[in-house]
Amino acid sequence: MSGSEIWTVVAGLRVAEIELKTDDQSCSVGLSVRVDGVERWSSEEPGWRDIACGVDESLFVWSARRLVIVPLTPGFDDGVYTVDCEEDILVVFRIEERWLLVCESSLKVVAGSAELSRLELPEVVSDVRWINGRLSVCCDDGSKIKFAVVGDNLEMVLDE
Repeated sequence: MSGSEIWTVVAGLRVAEIELKTDDQSCSVGLSVRVDGVERWSSEEPGWRDIACGVDESLFVWSARRLVIVPLTPGFDDGVYTVDCEEDILVVFRIEERWLLVCESSLKVVAGSAELSRLELPEVVSDVRWINGRLSVCCDDGSKIKFAVVGDNLEMVLDE
């Protein structure tokens, strides 16, 4: 299927538009991000996973292999930055000035382009929930594990 889709995200006084373009010939998605009508990012992203987004003081958009962070605060011209990943990104959470990437079979805490902490999971992730500051991960083998980000590190949490 080919076409174009635009998502509009309103955050405070900022309006962000995420445009996704697909065509019948390609296994990729054209991604462009505009904030208040100004293009801030465009790229070609892998098309085997859906594009997803979140918002706080930044708009963050992720594909299978890249997290794109577009600041939305006043003076937001300080630039867009990206985090590239060698395995599929499923879900992204912002934790203070760091990012928690839930990947297909691992968890990563990153700041800027630096990986601060990484944990390999026993199996492929099937479900993820963020509850009361804890990440609950279910894997394909039926295991359920809870994690917390403490400083720059990931720590397993025992049920309380």
